[in-house]
Amino acid sequence: MVTNKNIERYLWIATIVFITYLFLGSFIVSGNFLDLFYLVILYLIIIITKIVSKNK
Repeated sequence: MVTNKNIERYLWIATIVFITYLFLGSFIVSGNFLDLFYLVILYLIIIITKIVSKNK
């Protein structure tokens, strides 16, 4: 049985994968390093929020 917590988790993972796909595709097509920088910032924010939420 699928619970709401599992659905939220899978939706979150799908969103991150889709955003990563968009940023990498944009970087490959345009060659603009700013897109790659945005992707790194996105992952840093995700990692920092996970660490902070675990410490609470």
